[in-house]
Amino acid sequence: MTSLKLFLKGIKCFMNLIIMKRLSKYLMYLLMVYGMITCNNSDKKLPNTTSNQIQFSGQQLYTIDNSGISILWTAHKFTNKVDVSGTFNTYIFESKKTSGTVENILNKSKLSIPTATVNSSNPIRDFKLDTYFFKAFNTSKIIGTITKAKENEGIIDLKMNHTSKKIPFTYAIEKDTIRLFTNLDLTYWKGEEALKTLNTECYELHKGTDGISKLWTDVDVVIKIPAHKTLIIN
Repeated sequence: MTSLKLFLKGIKCFMNLIIMKRLSKYLMYLLMVYGMITCNNSDKKLPNTTSNQIQFSGQQLYTIDNSGISILWTAHKFTNKVDVSGTFNTYIFESKKTSGTVENILNKSKLSIPTATVNSSNPIRDFKLDTYFFKAFNTSKIIGTITKAKENEGIIDLKMNHTSKKIPFTYAIEKDTIRLFTNLDLTYWKGEEALKTLNTECYELHKGTDGISKLWTDVDVVIKIPAHKTLIIN
C-alpha cells in the first residue's frame, strides 16, 4: 500500500512538472506575441513624430530683393486683340518675410502702385492713360494683398475704383525669379465707363483694319520678384 501511494505521488509530481513546462512554454509564447505587437505599434507611431520633417524635406529657401521687383501689364486693342504693354515707374512691395519658402514670402505680402507713374514708353499715351482712364476710374493707387499662396496658385485681394475683389493668380520660379501671373477683367471693378472714356479719346488709335475701334476689358499682369537661393531644408 505504501509503495502504491509513493507510485501515485510520483505520477502526480510528474504530471505537475509536465503542466508547468507547458504553462511556461505558453507564457513565453504570449510574451513573444506581446513583444511583437508592441514593437509593431511603436513602428507605426514613428511616421507621425517625423511627419513635419517629411513634409518640408527638400524645400528650397529663398531671399528676395524688393528693389529689383518689376511689374508688366499688357492691355489689348483692335478686334484682333493687339497687345499694348507697359509698366509702372513706382511701386511698393512689402512682405512679412523676405526669406523662406516661396509660399512664406508671398503669403500676406502687399503691393501698392501709384497709377500716375504708368509707363508705356510713350509719354503722350501715358498722359492719356493717367487722365482719361485712371482718373475716370477713381484709382490713384492700386492696392493688392496676397491672401493665399500654395502649390503654384494663389489669391490676391485687389482694390481699384473703391472696390475690392479676390483674384486668382499662378506663380513659379524661373531663373532665380518668382514670377506671378494674373488676368484682370476690369468689369469686376466697374471699369466700363473709364474704358469708354479712354477709347473715346483714342478712338482713331484704337481702330483696326476692319474700321472698328475697340479696347478690350481684360489686362494681363506679370510681377517678377528677384529671389536668391539660400539653402534646402532636409
